[in-house]
Amino acid sequence: MRIKCTIIILFIFINALLAFAQEQSIKENQTIFSNEVYDGEFTYIIGPGDTLEINVWRHPDLRTQAKVRPDGKISFPLIEEIYVCNLTPSVLKKEIVQRISRIIRDPEVTINVIGFESKKYFVLGEVYRPGVYPFEGRVRVLEAISRAAGYKEDTAALKSVIIIKKGYTPNPKAIRVNLWSVINKADISQDVFLEPGDIIFVPKTFIANLNKFIDQFFTKTDPVLQYYLDIYNIREPGVLAR
Repeated sequence: MRIKCTIIILFIFINALLAFAQEQSIKENQTIFSNEVYDGEFTYIIGPGDTLEINVWRHPDLRTQAKVRPDGKISFPLIEEIYVCNLTPSVLKKEIVQRISRIIRDPEVTINVIGFESKKYFVLGEVYRPGVYPFEGRVRVLEAISRAAGYKEDTAALKSVIIIKKGYTPNPKAIRVNLWSVINKADISQDVFLEPGDIIFVPKTFIANLNKFIDQFFTKTDPVLQYYLDIYNIREPGVLAR
């Protein structure tokens, strides 16, 4: 009886050790591929080139599709011109309601951004269609790569996809996402939301040192990469919002 109890206790102890080891392994893996998850509420900032659809309930004659001009203004019935650049749709809605309430009682206004031209992101590296893409609201890394016709299965290092944030400023920052984990383990935490101006770089090999990568990224000689860095001059602050 004592032998049987000893075996049971030993079995429980071994299972506990295995569970602990597995937990530590998971923590280490999460540390290696840790990143900043941008899962906050997204607020779109209107800019030149964007197209807005404005509706006033029960007033179909006021329905308007307006493109934001280079001077940051749009035309709208009853208001003539209104400056909308750098406003969010909700702030613009309040502004329009305030102005037309002098003419229409309790107006109900809706604003939708239907054309995204002022905000962009880049997809570079081991993808089939590297380039610049319009930032159309909330978009995750995998979706952005899909829009670039997908990654090259034979060469893409999916465990080390790099997102460069603030790449057009003097202080860019790189984070790593494990896209392999997103695809094979449905780890949605690795499929982070992008922000306007982000640069997605799918490398050929695992990148261990992010700081060194950032230092070398803008001087790489890869013809395709250098083409987009030069043509958009993304080191110049504000260039992506033009």
